[in-house]
Amino acid sequence: APSPDGDLCYGRPADDWTTSLPPSQLPESYKPIRRIQYTSVDDLLEIMRPQSEEGIPLIIEGTNVMNAKKWEELSYVQGLLKDNKVLVKRSPNSKFRYYDLKKNIGKYKFKPPVEEVQKTVNDFMAESDEIRQEGRLERMYLQETLSGHPEMAEEFSTWAWELLIRVSSSCGWGLPDSNELFIGMRGVETPLHFDERENLFFQVRGKKEIVTFPFVDYTRLYPFPTTHPCDRQSMVGSPVSPDLGAFPKFGGSVGHYGTLKAGDLLYLPYGWWHWLRNLDHFAISVSFWSTTPPSDLSKGVPETFSEHMLTRVRRNLETMIAQQHGPENHDSSMLGLRDAILSKKEQDPVLQQVRGLLAAVRMPAEKQDVFLLECIDGRFGVDWNRHVA
Repeated sequence: APSPDGDLCYGRPADDWTTSLPPSQLPESYKPIRRIQYTSVDDLLEIMRPQSEEGIPLIIEGTNVMNAKKWEELSYVQGLLKDNKVLVKRSPNSKFRYYDLKKNIGKYKFKPPVEEVQKTVNDFMAESDEIRQEGRLERMYLQETLSGHPEMAEEFSTWAWELLIRVSSSCGWGLPDSNELFIGMRGVETPLHFDERENLFFQVRGKKEIVTFPFVDYTRLYPFPTTHPCDRQSMVGSPVSPDLGAFPKFGGSVGHYGTLKAGDLLYLPYGWWHWLRNLDHFAISVSFWSTTPPSDLSKGVPETFSEHMLTRVRRNLETMIAQQHGPENHDSSMLGLRDAILSKKEQDPVLQQVRGLLAAVRMPAEKQDVFLLECIDGRFGVDWNRHVA
């Protein structure tokens, strides 16, 4: 029988949390993320420049960005943040869907899927172990931005900032300007989502599995509307158990997967969708985020836009419609746009507006209808709450 974190017990007790969960079974078409061994900063820069230009994930072993050995002992982690309160999330199950109530400009009826509280690391770990020992289904996850934690200054000084800064600079990103600490119980997962930043993601303790999809698979991942509190989140949720009845286009996506172990550094490019699950109890990760400079259009609009740029156009187009026709009317605006396309109502004001935008990015008229319908199908006129949990 499955344990609460979804592990098939294979004859061992369901409460044996000292062992790692096995990685998930994935479609054979999925590809392993390329792995390389770190040798030197200069060698890494030669690899990362083309890797960044292609925008494909990479796992680098042995960088020693942080001293993972120290973090093996949970007492060390507890001592770092001392009695300071950090953000702790509690879920009724293993899923920790991100949301931002400030983004609910569409005024959707929305019940937060997780509870957010402030606790010390000691209290977080004690309560997590209590849940584990009692066999309860709920789970806990710590996610804390590390700016504003002077008590960690000595630890920060030991991190390999030269490597991180040189990689960021060489790839044309901004400097690493934001760090996030993640600590979770075994089996907790972060549903599919994407970040609008470049990410160097260091696995500090334990194992974590990741499945990623290209940014350009945007419509296959069925993102929540940009006016929804789950903007940048995929309604598909999990690549392991997708509802292909609700999300048929997801079946055409090819994921890239890997298991991160302590000491691995993952390059996760801007916009790549990712799903993560802790295979070990209290697995720990730290992200190093950098901004990506906007496209330089000072010399004029290019003759052809890349798929990556057109994916940004999809989001900008949707945001523009919400701003000009009211975010609280967004669902009806998008459905009205679909009806105008299918009924060939070229005088529809929303359709005229978006045709103007697509003409500005040099999209041929014969491709516009398919492009727009892809942005709408399966994402509007649906029960979003069904896909939040």
